[in-house]
Amino acid sequence: MSEEKHISVRRFIDQMDRCFDRNDMKAARDCLRAWESEARSLGDERGLLAVLNEAVGFYRRTQKKEKALAAMEECLRLVDALALDGSASGATVLTNAATTLAFFGRPEEGLPLYGRAAACFEAEGRTDTYEYAALMNNRAGALYALRRYDEAEACWKEAVRILKAEGRHDGEIAISLVMLAHLTFDRDDTAYEQVEALLDEAWEHINAPGQPRDGNYAYVLRKCAPSFDYFRRPEAAQALREVAKEIYAGT
Repeated sequence: MSEEKHISVRRFIDQMDRCFDRNDMKAARDCLRAWESEARSLGDERGLLAVLNEAVGFYRRTQKKEKALAAMEECLRLVDALALDGSASGATVLTNAATTLAFFGRPEEGLPLYGRAAACFEAEGRTDTYEYAALMNNRAGALYALRRYDEAEACWKEAVRILKAEGRHDGEIAISLVMLAHLTFDRDDTAYEQVEALLDEAWEHINAPGQPRDGNYAYVLRKCAPSFDYFRRPEAAQALREVAKEIYAGT
């Protein structure tokens, strides 16, 4: 009987993290290709799913629509083939797929996937986790794109509540608060005080002590910067860009 072989998902994720810490997209792409090839050669479907799930996010980040959607479709097939639909790991893949559909202009198609993912977390009693908060954040983005503002607001507020209790993701809290500022202004363009308060709170979380100055933090800064420009805080926006640049240059 032959011994089953698997890729080291932990090593793969560590390598990808190092690429993102340097903002080296070419190295990240090469890493994905190498590990995908290895997983396929070993017939390691679970390992392949981990690689392809990362590929979905990578191709979304680099705006490669066809590659992102192709990887997403294979991920969904693997979730079914491996009977992961009712698990937290399966829910993470479903959330990533739904977010990709929304990113490429198909938010309504992603909503049922968010529903399936939420049901997985709820069944496992994991609605107080970072992963569930990420689901709420991304579902809010899809609802916001569909102008379902009240539902989007409820999801973003739930994400913020979870992450504040969890206490380790100030950057993600800041992104949610910035998006709530956009939603508030889109719904009522005279709600200046509410918008400013949300931006002030987001700024506090961006600058919260103890955050690792890594690639993820730099990504948060870059994601928030255009919104601070939009809301006429150019000095803050420029500061975010400069810190992000310094982080990428120094890793």
